[in-house]
Order: sequence, then C-alpha cells, then structure tokens
Amino acid sequence: MDSRSKNGTRNIVAGLLNRLVLIALPFIARTVIIYVLGSSYLGLNSLFSSILMVLNLSELGIGSALVYSMYKPVASSDKVKLCALLAVYKKIYRLIGIGVLVLGLLFTPFLRDIIKGEIPDDVNLYLLYLVYLFNTSVSYFAYAHKKALLIAYQRSDILSNVNTAIAVGTNILQILLLLVTHNYYFYVCVFPIFTIVENLWTGYISKKRYPDLEPKGSIDKMDKEAIKQHTKGIALQQLCSTSRNSLDSIVISMFLGLTAIAIYSNYFYIMISIHVFLYQVPNSIRAIVGNSVASETLEKNYRDFGSMYLIYMWISGWCAVCLFLLYQPFMELWVGKDLMFPLSTVILFCLYFVLLSLSDIIALYKDAAGLWWYGRYRVIIEAVANLLLNFLLGYYWGVEGILWATIITMAILGHGYGGWIVFHYYFKDKSFVAFVAKQIGYILIIGIVSYITYIIAQLIEGDVVYRLTVCIGLCILLPNILFFVLFRIFPEYNDAVYFLKGLISNARNKSIKDV
Repeated sequence: MDSRSKNGTRNIVAGLLNRLVLIALPFIARTVIIYVLGSSYLGLNSLFSSILMVLNLSELGIGSALVYSMYKPVASSDKVKLCALLAVYKKIYRLIGIGVLVLGLLFTPFLRDIIKGEIPDDVNLYLLYLVYLFNTSVSYFAYAHKKALLIAYQRSDILSNVNTAIAVGTNILQILLLLVTHNYYFYVCVFPIFTIVENLWTGYISKKRYPDLEPKGSIDKMDKEAIKQHTKGIALQQLCSTSRNSLDSIVISMFLGLTAIAIYSNYFYIMISIHVFLYQVPNSIRAIVGNSVASETLEKNYRDFGSMYLIYMWISGWCAVCLFLLYQPFMELWVGKDLMFPLSTVILFCLYFVLLSLSDIIALYKDAAGLWWYGRYRVIIEAVANLLLNFLLGYYWGVEGILWATIITMAILGHGYGGWIVFHYYFKDKSFVAFVAKQIGYILIIGIVSYITYIIAQLIEGDVVYRLTVCIGLCILLPNILFFVLFRIFPEYNDAVYFLKGLISNARNKSIKDV
C-alpha cells in the first residue's frame, strides 16, 4: 500500500490541478455569457445554483460521516464492514436524490417571487430551473456511493482527475455552444449529461480497483448510531455554510435583482475560487491528519497545528493582499466599470476571505477529531443569525449589508464559538485565549501589509493593463518581505520553518528515489 506521505502529495497535486481547471474554464464560460448573452443570464445561473445548494442540505453530510466511519475498517482491512457501509451509503444517496427532486419541484411555483425586476424575455424560467434541478438530483445515482471508498483509501486524486476531465469537456462544449448558437438552453443541458458520465466513470474505476468491495450486508446498531450522530453534526455544519454562501445570492435577488447578483457573483467567484484552490492543501491531507490525531500525542499534534496555521496564514494573507490590490483593475479589464463595486465593498470581500482562511486549519483538526456533534448549537445559532442579519442589513445597505452580516457571524460565532470547541474538547490543556490573540495578530498583520502595499500601489499611473501588470509585480515581492519581518514575532515561527523544511526534504528524497 502507498505511504501516507505519497498519497498526500499525490492528492494535493491532483487537487490543485483540478482547482486550476475549475477556476479557469468556468471563468471563460462566465465571460462568454456576459459578452454574448448579458449579465442577467449570469445572474440566473448564480441564482439557480444558490437555490439548489440550499436544497442540497438534504445530503445531510452523510458522505463525510461515512468516510469517517470507513477509516478504521480500511486500516484493519475489514472488507465485510466496508461492504456493509457501502450498502448504507448507496441506499441513503438514492433517497437523497429523490428528496432533492421532490423539494426542488415544491419550490418551483415560488421562483418568480424571489427575483426583483425583469428577467430576459426569451427565457422560460421554470424550464431552465428544472434542468438545473435534474442535474443536481441525478448526481446521487449511478455509483455516487463509490466516491467514499476512494476517499477512505486516500485516493481522492482519482476523483480529482476524473472531475478535471469532466470539467474540461463540460466547459469547452458549453463555450462552443454559446459562441455558435447564442442559446442559453444548450449551455444548461450540457450539465446533466456530463454529471451522469462522471458518476459512471467513477464507478468503473472504483470497481476495477476494489472488485471485492460491493454494497452488501448491514451494519450493527452501534455503527448506525455513530454515523447518525456524525451526520447530524455535519448536517448542521452544512446548514451554516449554506446560509453563509447561497442565501446571500437569494437575498440579493429579492432586494436588488439579477444584475446585482451577477456583479456580486463575479466578485464572490474570484474570492471563493482562490480560497477553494488554497483549501486543497488542508483538504488533501485530511486523512493523514486524521491518522495523526488517532496515533500521535496531543503535544505533537498541537505543535503541528501551530506550524501549519502560521504557514497557512502567511499564504492566505498574501492572497488577501493580492485580492485587495488586483480586484478593481482586474474587474475593470474583465467586465468594465459598469459591473464593478466600490472599493469599500472590495475591502469587505477581502475581510471575508481572511475569516474563511482563519477557520480552515481549525476545521481540519475538528473533523479529524470527530467533533462535529459538539458544534451543533454553534452552527444553528450562526445560520439563524446570518439569515436574520442578511435580511436586516441587506434591506438597509444592500450588498455591503449582506457582507457585513456574514463577517459578523463568522467572527463571533464561527471563530469564537467554533474555535473554543476544538480547544475545549481536543486541545484541552492549551489556552484558547492565547490562540484568539494570535488570530487577531494575524488579522492585524494582514491589514497592515495590505495598507502599506496599497499606498505604494496608488503611486502607479497609467492605463488599466499597465497598472494591473505593475501591481502584480508589487504583490509578488513586497507583502512577502513584510510578512517575513512581521511573522517572526510569533513563537511558532521557528517550528513552522522546521516543519516546512521537513516537508521539502521529504519531497526531495522521494523525488530522488522515484528517479
């Protein structure tokens, strides 16, 4: 069997390649939609995606819960139990697919009520929505359960590679259809075709690699209760994530209309694409950290946690500075000044990005320690608070009010209450107050570096292409020099350097052995 390090490296490489494709090609597709059809069509696309993401709450986190339940039988080669878990997964996923379809159909009559203003004249709102709905529900059938098996065996790189190939095919075909036909219906109908192909392809690979692992048998009552509890915790976590991301677009649609959603979705797309790309690093080592939590001492895991956190915040902080400087000139070049937000909104998007990144390593250890259920109250409170603040602040201040609603709930409940859970139930003898102080320190340093870099960037004059080019060069050098100086104040700095050198050394040694 492959070593954990090799699996982790392979998963990271495949995940990063997948993210690059999922950022670049949909970006081109969005551009084509804007220039060929108009921003209203992009608004419809974002709205439908948001609605169906809310409906996807019926997935209930069963996938993550089952993968967590598979770690032990995979480690002990208990194939009987793995087959039984697959049988549970297959059955529940089919029920979920049906549930998504039924809930989506029940929501159909209310579509027009959540869109303020006009919609494109040549669009059948309900027909398009039904295609999106079918695409979402069909993804739960035809070997969807086999994905958990590949993840449990630390071969998420296979899933990433399949998804990369499917994304290339989907987006290229959609772009060609838009350019040739100028027909949005053709663009949308490509989605379910490739979703079915992806599931069948994944099932074929899984069956070929693990021919003796098929869904059969049943699990005992204790395993059922464990999965049930983990599912509840993850489901509530998904509720919080969905209320934070998807409901924002729905509220914007209700208050401001499709064009406002299009503008918001452009800014959000850039921000979340960078975050998702960055998140591939902790996500690809999830199984490795889970194994470490189960087998290593608490002290070692805490030192690794501190080292990874500092390294990750350096990278995240650099990305935040780049966003702050490059957002506006890039948007001007991409979509024009008519589809741009003011600088104050850009600052809020950057703060949103930093807060998202602050929670990634915490979430990694929370999941590895199986603490989903302990955060049940936190996610419920955060979801409800975010929804209420969305309507209240969004009504008075529009998009900026909705962003403030997300920032406030993330800062107080996501990082406050959420971080406390990890320290209270896992890092029990460590100071949570000291950790919060470090988080504030990271935010302040990122803010200081962003401000200094922005002030210097304001001295640059010229057209938008020249300003964007010079700002890119400035972002590469100056923030990292400042981070090198300022991050040394943290006691974890030396551990982080040692941790990073170890990773580089291991990677180099493996490369030499492979040669």
